Amino acid sequence: MNESGATGMNRRATVALLLAVFAAAVGYGVVLPVLPLLLESFLPSASFSSIGWHSGALTAIYAGAPLLFAPLWGRWSDRRGRRSILLLGVVGFGATLAVTAFAPSIGWLYTARFLNGAFAAAILPTAQAFVADRAVSDGWRAERFAWLGMASIAGFFVGPMLGGIVLQWGSSVSSNTSTAQLIALPFLISAGLALLGAVGLITLERGSESPAQPSDKNETVRRRAATLQLLFLAGLVAAGVAAFEVVLALRGRSLGMTPYQVGIMFAECSMVMFAVQGLVFSPLVAPSSTAKLITPTLVIMATGLFLVPYAETFAAQLVVIGSVAAGAGVLTPTLTYWTSLVSGGAQGAELGRQAAAASLGQTVVQQPVGFCMRPAPRRKWDFCFLAGSSLPLRPQVSALGRVCWLPASTPMSTAAATSGSGSH
Repeated sequence: MNESGATGMNRRATVALLLAVFAAAVGYGVVLPVLPLLLESFLPSASFSSIGWHSGALTAIYAGAPLLFAPLWGRWSDRRGRRSILLLGVVGFGATLAVTAFAPSIGWLYTARFLNGAFAAAILPTAQAFVADRAVSDGWRAERFAWLGMASIAGFFVGPMLGGIVLQWGSSVSSNTSTAQLIALPFLISAGLALLGAVGLITLERGSESPAQPSDKNETVRRRAATLQLLFLAGLVAAGVAAFEVVLALRGRSLGMTPYQVGIMFAECSMVMFAVQGLVFSPLVAPSSTAKLITPTLVIMATGLFLVPYAETFAAQLVVIGSVAAGAGVLTPTLTYWTSLVSGGAQGAELGRQAAAASLGQTVVQQPVGFCMRPAPRRKWDFCFLAGSSLPLRPQVSALGRVCWLPASTPMSTAAATSGSGSH
């Protein structure tokens, strides 16, 4: 038996998947702290409200693309194998990042960001499905999902810091360099990283098509009920995180923070999420117990969102960021893990639908939040809906706990191990 058969997935495949996910996160995060300044270079006479509107719209169009494409990528990966979809996603992502770096107008910028989001939608869900296909146990699945999540968080850490630091360095070195020229370099670095990830994926096993769905109608109904609840929660959490991302960039500028300080705030968010996710899916926590964490972490995240408009200083913003990041760091991987566990044979399709649900949550809130972020008057109630939206979720979370037992350990893990043990 080869190494992938003994361990579920060999080291080379693991590194290739981690690099692909990391590159996608870097490419997403690199634009966030400098997006308002990039827009100002295209729209020099635009008001703060107009810049806020375009910032929210650009982030929303990137996040909205997976709503259309993630389910398609997922179904295609179920039918045709994971490697081809991963390669297409990573290469397309790198190419559209390069186009973004040299966008000659705001129209090109919108087009490039949409295509960037469309190709990004193929990467993380397909990588997760690749892992799920080869899961030899629920603990093995949870640990590898945690690695993918932590690779994504690490990329989100590097991306904003890269954008903020390059902009700060460039402005201090040369006053003749435009903002657009300064941010082209981190975009190109991110594009090169994505193409490097594609090289690693070439040697990846093709991946088996997903096995047939179970024929038991009662089990199928229970799976569907659990999946719908998980999709709803994923969309809600993504909405809160997306609103928070827009606010970090726009409100930081309205409070007079430098791009470097905004980059530091994004970096703190990433570090907290990285640490929390590593703890939740460590050997210290049984994967079967993670569903119990959903309600308390929803409350923690909601509290942080509620306090966003009241944080008037850099230090206060850092405190709020910690609470929101901790909540998101637990919720996002936990919901993904349980979605995979109840998906049966349709790993790609269900994980693609979860990405689409998250995309819907992001798209719904990002543009309105960007419009509402004005320097004065500050609207203290902008986040009350998001903060209070977790309160009626206790029945859904309780119901989730009742249905998530069904695929728990034996049937799905055995099937997955059988699927993953072959060599292609």
